[in-house]
Amino acid sequence: MPFIKRKTMSKQKIEFMANSRHVSEVRERPRPASSFIPQWWKDMPVYSDGNKLDLIPYANVTAKKCFPLLDGITSGYIVTLWADLLVKNIDGFSEIKWTTEMAVAEAWSSGQSMHYEIPDDCSFPVYKYFHGWIPKTPPGYSCLVTHPVGYPNLPFRTLTGVIDTDTLRTNANSPFVIKRGFEGIIEKGTPMFQIIPFKRDEWESDFTEQSQEDYWYEAERFYSKFVSKYGKDIRQKKSYI
Repeated sequence: MPFIKRKTMSKQKIEFMANSRHVSEVRERPRPASSFIPQWWKDMPVYSDGNKLDLIPYANVTAKKCFPLLDGITSGYIVTLWADLLVKNIDGFSEIKWTTEMAVAEAWSSGQSMHYEIPDDCSFPVYKYFHGWIPKTPPGYSCLVTHPVGYPNLPFRTLTGVIDTDTLRTNANSPFVIKRGFEGIIEKGTPMFQIIPFKRDEWESDFTEQSQEDYWYEAERFYSKFVSKYGKDIRQKKSYI
């Protein structure tokens, strides 16, 4: 059975259009998510016990060698918070304030949010973040907008959605909720959400069965190296600039 060759990926362009001169000249621009690799990932050792390699494959290799995790953290672009948010907890509900003249966020109406199921560790209301950047993608491409993948412990949770950014030409303000009980300042520059462009296709599902011969062939080919087989021979390099 031949090795699967890596494909050469086509290059596409995403444009971030500011909805005003103020946004263009004052606020931080969206940047590749690779610029926001979290400190905990940088600090993670490659080998858990300090030795370069144990005798048993993967016995002491940490998650830092897991390229699917790294690709999740570094895919797409990050939009940050453009002003400090002061969060107060009042009777179980979060309340936010800022010092800038322009509004940073606004709460969804109760009718819009009352039936929306938010994460268990968060509280109402649902806020929408006025970031001011409009992503534009080529025809046939949409964007997954989600909480920054490498930042699960931020004091808020951005809600996930998909935007058809090839046809939308106005603001798509990102909704978020505050962690229950949190009080304090969410600082300017904090990653607020991650934008990952993808090509739309029509999909249908199918169910097949791999033969034992093919399974063992692929398993032996994959595990014939102690580490980095996926990274060297399987992973497709992604580029976001």
